[in-house]
Amino acid sequence: MKTDTRVKNSLSYRIIIFICILAFLVSLYSIFLGISRKAVSERTEQYAAQRWMNEDSAFNYAQISCFFTSDANFSKNNILSLSRSYDERMITESISSQAGGRLWIHAFSGQGKVIVDSSTNIQTQVTAVGNDFFFFHDIELLSGNYFTDDPLNNDHIIISEYLAWQLFGSYDVIGKDVFISSVPYYVSGVSKDAYGEGGTAEPHIYMQYDVYEKMDNTLFISCYEVLLPNPISEFALNIVKSYISLDALEYEIIQNTSRFSLVNTFKTLGNLTDRNVKINKVIYPEWENTARILEHKLAYLLLLQIIILFIICIVLIILIIIYRKSISVLFEKTLKFIEFKAKNTKAAKAITKRRRKKYEEMEFH
Repeated sequence: MKTDTRVKNSLSYRIIIFICILAFLVSLYSIFLGISRKAVSERTEQYAAQRWMNEDSAFNYAQISCFFTSDANFSKNNILSLSRSYDERMITESISSQAGGRLWIHAFSGQGKVIVDSSTNIQTQVTAVGNDFFFFHDIELLSGNYFTDDPLNNDHIIISEYLAWQLFGSYDVIGKDVFISSVPYYVSGVSKDAYGEGGTAEPHIYMQYDVYEKMDNTLFISCYEVLLPNPISEFALNIVKSYISLDALEYEIIQNTSRFSLVNTFKTLGNLTDRNVKINKVIYPEWENTARILEHKLAYLLLLQIIILFIICIVLIILIIIYRKSISVLFEKTLKFIEFKAKNTKAAKAITKRRRKKYEEMEFH
């Protein structure tokens, strides 16, 4: 009797250990899944298509990004040409807006540096922007508003929180002037700091491309982004590729939409070695570098999740093999319990009563 009790206790302890292992593995899997989802949700510049489609769009849309070197000589004239080509293609494909609104939007940007006039002359990173840049990049503002790509607002700028504190000791500085080469620029907004590779905040200014172009004759369009209807897979991507024909070493075109999906993460996991080999001379802007780093992180997190799921399956198989008899007995007892409960429910009793009554009536007749 004592031996049976010891065996049962031993079995109970083993089952508890297995359950603890499974609980730990499931928790670990959930943590990695949560980390992945949180990191993806923070890359808002990759979800312009989703934001656009939330505005009651009748079509699926895709976000396409093009990156250029200075030698590509991609200019505003190219953008005008692309605009005409998009309109013509939409007519050819019989794609039109039901509400009479815009069918597509685009934006472009370049990078540079300026010296902000102050007692210490602060060297500041500049992102020169055009068209609907702030729809694609809904940077978080601590105060103020975005400026529009309008000649009437050509003196408006957005400065980073770090620069605001350096210049004014506060980020509540809307309406104040920042001087660059003795020219005043109106602060329309203050953005939350973006952190560089060293993990430290850097002074940053967003201003109109046309305005900054007059300060820096080396400025070039390094990024062009467009949202296009995408009724079938890669429709939008193929349109952009067909209209941009440059030296392959001088540019790169990617589709942002769904780049963090499970399917694409599997593809990244299978091509990690190839992705580390650059085949062009493009230098990506900060947001694209961050997105590419995230793609690698997601691939490694996916690998860990796969390993955890594999271990969970192994543990479950071992558990079933060791306790197959106990599981079989438990299953039989559970089945009998369910059958017993089913027979003793009010509905089951009522059905039995009706059948018995019907049977008695038939015998009586």
